[in-house]
Amino acid sequence: MGIKRLLVFITVLFLQESDAFSQEFIQTKCLDSLSVFFKFGSYEIENPQRLIARCSRIKATSGKIKITSYTDTIGSQKSNQKLAAKRLNSVSKILRSTSLSSFAIDSINKNEQRDLKKKLNDSTFRRVDIVIYSVENKFKLNSPINLDINFVSETYKIVPESSGNLKTLLSILQDDSTLNVQLNGHVCCRPGQELSEQRALAVKKYLVSNGIESNRIECKGFSNSIPLFPRTDIQNVHKNMRVEVVFIKKETH
Repeated sequence: MGIKRLLVFITVLFLQESDAFSQEFIQTKCLDSLSVFFKFGSYEIENPQRLIARCSRIKATSGKIKITSYTDTIGSQKSNQKLAAKRLNSVSKILRSTSLSSFAIDSINKNEQRDLKKKLNDSTFRRVDIVIYSVENKFKLNSPINLDINFVSETYKIVPESSGNLKTLLSILQDDSTLNVQLNGHVCCRPGQELSEQRALAVKKYLVSNGIESNRIECKGFSNSIPLFPRTDIQNVHKNMRVEVVFIKKETH
């Protein structure tokens, strides 16, 4: 094979793999959004039937719900954080009793956090915001997808702020028991076979700790042998330092 043909072949292969790694897990669509307001210092929902009736209008069979809790600034921040958590729990319990009980719930406790540029009355922050999404799987079977997880440098400790796709992966495996996964661990720079395996195992540990059967998950490490991007800057380094998931349909006999 001539040099030019070899370069073209490598370029095409790289583009094909980049496209495979860039595909998305899911497609989401906002179905509804509303706020539940609370009295001062309270976490009791005054009219739970209103929330139940609102949820009953939604016909989607799978999805996710994002709930965000706020408080006023009266009292200590510690007590407000606890109050916001109790409000999240109250709303979650109601949602779990509705037709959307199978939807994944993502809870965010913002308590006293707010945009200081907007001068709003404290009472407007005694609330929980609810956003309901439908979720449609968009992944291809037997094709690697980057989970976009960040790790503490030279460790297999997952940075909590980058774990959003872990919840999505967990939800997919909970909803479809006919799926298995292969987790591929990679490091970015120096060879690190053991570390690449440990990163895949860290994802497996999360899934198993949340109820996914261990025998549905296979882990492999690839050291630094399959970079997605040239190591020209720190952004590319982080993109190469990754765990991918491959969805595999269980064999039926």
